[in-house]
This record gives sequence, structure tokens and C-alpha cells, in this order.
Amino acid sequence: MFRFCRRIVGSYCESRSTFCLRLFGVLVAVQFIVSVATGQRGDVATPWPFFKPTPQNVTYRIGERAVMKCRVANLESRTITWRRHGQTHPLTIGEFTFAPDPRLSVDHDQKTDEWSLVIEDVRPDDEGSYLCQITVKTDPNKYSYRIQLNVKTVRLTGTEYVELGRPIRLLCNASSGRRYDHIAWFFEDRPVDADVTSGLFITTKFETRSVQSTVVIAKSGARHQGVYECRTSGGDTDSMAVHVLDDFLINQRKRNKGIFADRIIGEDGSGRKMPTRASTAAHDSALSIWLQLSLLPSAIYRLILF
Repeated sequence: MFRFCRRIVGSYCESRSTFCLRLFGVLVAVQFIVSVATGQRGDVATPWPFFKPTPQNVTYRIGERAVMKCRVANLESRTITWRRHGQTHPLTIGEFTFAPDPRLSVDHDQKTDEWSLVIEDVRPDDEGSYLCQITVKTDPNKYSYRIQLNVKTVRLTGTEYVELGRPIRLLCNASSGRRYDHIAWFFEDRPVDADVTSGLFITTKFETRSVQSTVVIAKSGARHQGVYECRTSGGDTDSMAVHVLDDFLINQRKRNKGIFADRIIGEDGSGRKMPTRASTAAHDSALSIWLQLSLLPSAIYRLILF
């Protein structure tokens, strides 16, 4: 429409006063302002791209598969580029990977227009800020989506559910690549020290690029239920809750998960199914009911005959 008006005003003003020329200039200026404000290219309106909300602070443990999601609307023919904050060379452009690290790749979901940067076997040096950018002619920083990747260097594993009286074993593995002086243990925010008389043992093994510390409680009691935490000298931490189950709690877990689907952690720290007095009694009760029901038809048949 602006082009049509310009042609009419231009042809009219070829032999007219300077007022018409000024009017022609106003039309050109209005067209420019409208095209910038609405994203018009010529006479066709093109919406500007924008980022949809995705997590901007993600945390993974060493060795896990880290995924940073970037979702864009109105991308059209534009391209998504991933790069680390503060670096000029791109990690990926579109669906192509330019980083020499084979652990990096980009995952594109065409249905949601989601472009995810994937890092396999994530390491501590992968921690930092990453930018998902849309290639536009204007300032690229205006169309950047920043995601912070955190890599936990400490992992606490071991006995999560334990039957009353059985051992508890917790393993804290710190492998950040830097040297640690020690690992401290805490229970409900209180320091934990080895006590041989009460059956609490702590052993620590230092290696070149990692350190492992183990807590073993020979005989679990109700007082041992709670949150355990290990902290390195570098300030890295991890925690987990330990639940000590008596017969009542074991039966409750069986009702929630199925009579024979209970999962108790054994002395070796691995999960395995373990028969208990409660499960044996439940099994005998179910067997008795099944036998009575199986004999019911014959009993009814005898009553009819006699």
C-alpha cells in the first residue's frame, strides 16, 4: 500500500510544489518506522523470533548426560547457534557440530522447535554458561538465551532403606580432578566421627584424581535414621536420607509396592529382595485362603447331594 501511495504522490509531485515533495518524504519515513516496528519485509509481515521458557540453571553429576534445552518460536529460516559464554567460536550451528569434542551434539525436536545441546559423560571442566543464539542481522546478543550448567563432583550412594538391626553402608566418591585434603561426614548437620565401640567405622582412600570415603554402621537402630551428608575440603557436598524400617514399616511398604516387591538394601549396599517374617506370614495367609476357596465347590456339591 505504501508503494502505491508513493507512486501516486511521486507522479503528482513531479510538477507540483515542494509541499508534495515533503509529503512524499513523510510517507517514506512512515513506511520505514512501520516496517521496523512490525518486522515487515516489503509488504509481507514476518514475526520476530522469541525464546520460550526452559530451565536456565541445570545440575548434573560427573559422568551423566547433560542436556540444555532451548525452545524458539517463529524461527522460520533462521539458524540456532550454541556457544560457550565468553568464546567466539560456535559449538554447533543448526544441526551440525563444530566442536572437536565428540561428546557434544545437538538434538532438534521439529515438533516443538526445541534445540538441545547434549554433553555426554559430563566433566567438571564442562561447568559454565552456555548461549543459545538466533542468527539475525542485528545484534546477536539481543537474541541469546543463557543457561548455566553445574557439575556436581561429589556423589553419595549406599543404603537408603535398611531393616532394623542390619548394617548401613554409605560411600562418598569425589572425583573432580583436583586434590582433596579430607572428606567430612555429617548426620542431621552434626559432625560424624568414627566410634569403634558403637560399631561406626569410617575409612578414606585417596587416589590421584579422586577420593573415596566410606561410613559403615554395623547394626542399625532407629537413631540412625535421617539425612547423611559428605563434604570435601573444596566445599563440594552431597546428601541422602536413610530410612530404618521395623516390621510395621516393612509391612506398610509391602502394601504400597506389593506383597513380594519389597526392596531392602543388604550388607553389600546393593538392592535385593529379602524374605522377612512379615512376608512369610503374608504368604502363608494367602496360601491358606487359596486352599479354602479351592475346596469350596466340592463342599457345595456334597451339600446338594446329601
